[in-house]
Amino acid sequence: MKNKTKTIAVCGCIFAMTAAMTAPVYADTNASVYNNPYFVDNWADKAVAGLTSSNGYTLIRSGEDSSSDCVGVLTPGTLVTVEGEENGWTKISSGNIEGYVSSDLLVTGAKAEAEYLESNTIYGTVNGAGTPVYSNENTESTVLMTLDDKAGVTLISADNGWFKVQVNGQTGYIAAASVSINADTHDAVTLEEFEEETGITPDTTANTVDTCYSQDEINLLAALIHCEAGGESYTGKVAVGAVVLNRVNSAAFPNTISEVIYQSGQFTPASSGALAAALASGADADCYNAALDAISGVNPVGSCLYFHAGSGSGLTIGNQTFY
Repeated sequence: MKNKTKTIAVCGCIFAMTAAMTAPVYADTNASVYNNPYFVDNWADKAVAGLTSSNGYTLIRSGEDSSSDCVGVLTPGTLVTVEGEENGWTKISSGNIEGYVSSDLLVTGAKAEAEYLESNTIYGTVNGAGTPVYSNENTESTVLMTLDDKAGVTLISADNGWFKVQVNGQTGYIAAASVSINADTHDAVTLEEFEEETGITPDTTANTVDTCYSQDEINLLAALIHCEAGGESYTGKVAVGAVVLNRVNSAAFPNTISEVIYQSGQFTPASSGALAAALASGADADCYNAALDAISGVNPVGSCLYFHAGSGSGLTIGNQTFY
């Protein structure tokens, strides 16, 4: 039996945040649609802070080492520029902060674009009365509505000189030249700024490579909870997550969430296809939050390593017994 010592820590750490850290993102008023940093044309040198939960954060360090000083904080969905990558660490810049982030805490490529647009709301203001909103990216398409001067719109994406927008419950297209975007960046912040805005003192011992859980692992745990305890109470959902984390910490089981869940003969959904289906469709909010709670240390089952449906010897939570 192998020896294993591990301290559970969440990628980015899980805490409650104030609304200040989830404020809408605005781009530069004078920037064109093509050099506007919030509508990225080429994601080759861009990445996004990987946690999508509004109650997580990721630390930026001064060097390629988890013991290096913390120089800043990334909140979920923050866009960063990638300066280089080596030894599992990515050198990034965001706003006025430069430093290093463990590479498994960042989302890159096409996934980064999807993550960014999903995590951030970008607002614009119409320039001129009677501005048309078209059904497609051309002036020959149907005019869905016309907008008053200074009307607000939600910007979804940008392409070929057009903004895809949402306004009054409808989706359409406005010529980019007809929209101004107010400045209020969503960049990395210093530790002091983060604490001032949220009231949270960042745990600078977190974000180490060997104790963090990636977004993929969080999604996987949430999907397993969906399969094993989707109809249970919230406590029952967290209990399933806690069993998985107990196994990760146990010398009798593998070291990672993924290896524990996919270990042969352990969790039926992993071999039946149910887990793959849940991953594809995405777990519901309760299951996702239960996964985050379990990872952050909430544990209603103590040292239990197993559970089964129905009653029996052990701790019964809802329709399942843990032992």
